[in-house]
Order: sequence, then C-alpha cells, then structure tokens
Amino acid sequence: MEPTSRLKYLLDRMQAQTASDAELQELQALVAADESGALLDAVEQYLPEPGMLPAYDAGKWTRVADQILAADRLKDAAIVPLRRKVPVLHRAGWAAAIIVLVAVGGWWLHHAQRPVRSREPLTGQLADVGPASNGAILTLANGQQVSLDSMGNGVVARQQGTRVVLQGNTLQYEAGSGKANDASWNTVSTPYGRQFQLVLPDGSKVWMNAGSTLQFPVAFTGDIRQVKLSGEAYFDIRQNSAQPFHVQVNNNEDLTVLGTAFNVNAYTNEQRSFTTLISGALRVSSGNASVTLKPGQQAVAAGKGVLQLQAQADTETALAWKNGLFNFNGVGLHAMLRQLERWYDLQVVYEGNVPDVQFFGEMSRNLQLSDVLAGLERSDVHFRLEAGRRLVVMP
Repeated sequence: MEPTSRLKYLLDRMQAQTASDAELQELQALVAADESGALLDAVEQYLPEPGMLPAYDAGKWTRVADQILAADRLKDAAIVPLRRKVPVLHRAGWAAAIIVLVAVGGWWLHHAQRPVRSREPLTGQLADVGPASNGAILTLANGQQVSLDSMGNGVVARQQGTRVVLQGNTLQYEAGSGKANDASWNTVSTPYGRQFQLVLPDGSKVWMNAGSTLQFPVAFTGDIRQVKLSGEAYFDIRQNSAQPFHVQVNNNEDLTVLGTAFNVNAYTNEQRSFTTLISGALRVSSGNASVTLKPGQQAVAAGKGVLQLQAQADTETALAWKNGLFNFNGVGLHAMLRQLERWYDLQVVYEGNVPDVQFFGEMSRNLQLSDVLAGLERSDVHFRLEAGRRLVVMP
C-alpha cells in the first residue's frame, strides 16, 4: 500500500518537524481509523529504513505513539512516562501486542501481530517462554529445602516456636510461645524465572526479584536485626530505633536503617550495585567509605570501598521491576539481556560481533518472550531460541 498524497504530505511535515498540532491530530485520526495495520505498513515502507521513525518533538510524537496503541485496542495497557533527557523520546509504551522503544540511531516500532523481518526463525518449533511467576525455595535452619512454587496456603514449617506460614503467595514468620534465637537462619531464594514476597519475623516486608537470595534469622533477638542479600529486593522495614536493621550486601556493603523503605539492586554479575532510598533514613557503608541517604537519593557501589552518591535518583527506574515493568533507560543490549535472562530463566550466548545497542524505554514484564525479542529484532540484533531455553544472540 502506497501512502496517499495527504498521508505523504503529513509524513513529510512530520519528518521536517514542521507539522502543526492540527496536522498531527489528523495523522492520529488516520491511524486510529485503520484497524488492518496497512497504514502502519505503508508508513514503514515510506520511511528511509524499515522500522525507523523520525526524530521529532517529544510531546508531539508521544501523542502519535499513544494513538497507535489506542488504535490497537490497548487502551488499558500501561504507558509509562520516561523522565530521562532523551532527544527523541519522552515516553514509550510496550504493551502485549505492540512494542515501542528507542534504540540509539532512531525510533524502532514493531507491531507484534505482523511478521518480523529476521534472518532466522525466532523460536523455530520451540514453545514460547512466558514471564516469571511467583515462587521460591525456602532453606530451613536444618538444611531442609521446601519448594514454595505450588504449595497451598498453610503452615510450611515450625522452628523454635516460630510458625512459617504461606498465605497468598507471601511467606510469613509468626512468633509463638517458644523461645527462638537468632543463631538459626533461613534462606529464601528466587531462581531465575521466579519472584517472591515475604514478611520477616519483625513484620518487615521484602519483595524479591528473580535470581535473588535473602538470608535471615528465625527471630531477631540481639541488638540489631541483620539480613544478608544477593540480587535485588525492595524492603519496607518496621521501625524499631532500639534495634536497628542491617542489610549485608554481597559481603561488600552494609546498610543501616531505621524505619525505611528502599530498594537494593546488587547482582553479582553486574559491575555496580544500587541502593535507592524511598523514605526514612539509610546509611550505606563499604570498606572505609560511607554515605548517608535522604529520600530520593541513591548510593552506587563499584567494588568494596568505592561509593558514589546520586543526589537526585530516578526512583521510578529503581522501582520499575516491583511495579511490573522493565526499565531500559540508557541500558545497553548486554545489560538488557541479563535482565531478560533472569526474568525468563534463559541462558544467553552470543554468536559473532553483536553490537551493544543502547535503549531507552519501559516495557511490561508480563510479555511473552517472543513479543520482547520481536521488538529487539528491529535494532539490527537477531535471536534464535534453542532447546533448554538457550537464547542465541546474533548480529
């Protein structure tokens, strides 16, 4: 389908960045009226490179992108504002059937219901991979392991008078009449492809991202409440000034908190860790270095004793995972794929010289893997999904 003269005129005006609001509204109306997807095909064929949309005023193009989503009957899908200073994009929405993201070099838009221009079949005959689900492995003080993936509500274990109860996908520790001590520790691990929530013995709440491990005592009986974390978790700590809460992160950092809500991102296969304070007070220590955070600030650690304070942290980015989103603001392809590897329980391998393309945008974590990869294919990167959830990345 060739663009009509009027559509061609509107596209010319948009590319030249001279379109008025009325002309952009007209373009929106054309997109909204087209349910077949033919107009989007025509737009892509008209543009200089397949899939590339022109740089344009952020606010104006946002309205066009929003209309594309609305036209595809995805009005209920979350469109999350991006607050980074991006010259091309102000915000992008990735929904179940449409993917909109920014790669360095231009706009890439893929309509997931249309065929993808790829060099090899994306998944061949293999089944698609769904997003992570709720689940974890509980390791008791005696070494016994309990899979929480498919257990029903009820008492999971009893330890030193403390009941361990699973209720609505949340693990809770309830003190009983017996005397517990903090020498008995439990471990909750979320394998790749799992996330979980638990309530600690003091009533503090923890949300765990995929690929994370949290160790903690069955009861907090000493002068401090201490837990150990590897991976990513969001903490909502019950205030107790007489018994400060400490988080030991990968044996490299120590976080001292009172009544505080904060997020820790500290995967061992990442070069840096990030501690973002949402409310309360928090001191981050690493080696001889120490910083005290105020709400809205972030500590960035790059090895023991190396701390940097971000006075104005992007808290929405830090909490995107907890809110059901991936945030790819300024994220390179390799770092992005490490996130996908954890969430979809993949083994990512590279063939050839794969460019580390940088992306900006957010996407739902509820997408099927094929929808995610189909969008990424527009950035000159291609994929092959093999048996055993092995994802091969190719230029």
